[in-house]
Amino acid sequence: MYVDHRSPARTAAALVSVLVLVTALACGGAQPRQEAASASQPVASVLTAAERAAWYQECWGHFNNRAWEKYRACYADTVESEQVGSGEPAARGIEATLAVNRGFTEAFPDVKGSGELILVKGDAIVSVYVLNGTHTGPLLGPAGHSIPATGKPIGVYQAHRIRTDALGSKVVEEEFYSDSGTMMTQLGLSPTPARPVLKSVAPSPMVVLAAGSPAELNNVELMRAQMAAYNTHDLKGVDAYYAPDLVYHDLTAPQDLTFGQNSSATQEFFKAFPDAKLTPLKAWGAGDYVVVAGRFEGTNKGPMPAMGVKKATNKAVSARYLDIARWEKGKIKEEWLFYDGMTMAQQLGLVKK
Repeated sequence: MYVDHRSPARTAAALVSVLVLVTALACGGAQPRQEAASASQPVASVLTAAERAAWYQECWGHFNNRAWEKYRACYADTVESEQVGSGEPAARGIEATLAVNRGFTEAFPDVKGSGELILVKGDAIVSVYVLNGTHTGPLLGPAGHSIPATGKPIGVYQAHRIRTDALGSKVVEEEFYSDSGTMMTQLGLSPTPARPVLKSVAPSPMVVLAAGSPAELNNVELMRAQMAAYNTHDLKGVDAYYAPDLVYHDLTAPQDLTFGQNSSATQEFFKAFPDAKLTPLKAWGAGDYVVVAGRFEGTNKGPMPAMGVKKATNKAVSARYLDIARWEKGKIKEEWLFYDGMTMAQQLGLVKK
């Protein structure tokens, strides 16, 4: 379930409701008499959280096996699907969604997704998957032009956020978060440093179901407090919520960061974007994890070597992101940050749109 930065990808599977109408005609007399049907119409059941996690994985299986009709059943007819940061409007409707997915599998005929983490809370599901495939067909690239096959493999992380219908058996809204720049580098189409081709080592995804416990709610409040410290550029306040052995996964960066490296990067970022601000749009917890879907905004007023900014561009940036943090004893032990770095690079004028 993936779409390149021009084409969002999709996920999930559905229960099919069958309507049965039974009509009985009674015999006798000069005129037949129609009686009311006594058969009851089957009622679709609401999936439990565990069942939704299983259904979600089945839908990924349909994508991986190119079982398009079964995959179609994962979506509501009016689904809206978006590759966040692509610059393209969301695909609306089941036909547009399927067309995008099929288009990506034409570029990567062997592409498959391997799940590492699935978080479920009510009608919301967030996952982390690794996508692996080989570029052997034309790929829709920036500005809508076609990129010829490079014959090279990709292995990239992708976060996926969906909202289901009331039954929990159809996707009505979905968002994909990934870094198109990483994929372009892996395909040899960009000189920007990026992560090498990745392979998932997880035999199966870790599934975490929200319980609505006080601990989950407390972790969400701690996350909000850290974002508040970030918005006042209180570096010590931000770092106070991190464990000393933090592992920070910024999926646009070539490698993971330690506590010290992340602190230095944050300090550099505050200098480069003195008005940097995070706006959470959605935030919830599941087990030890907290999910935040939000927006970053700021104006570049200084150099930032890590992003290739040698001097201030004085340009404003706005980028949506998805953050997943794993908490332990009131501290973040591991964090994943997903956004499209190319979006920010284009807004800063570092690369052409």
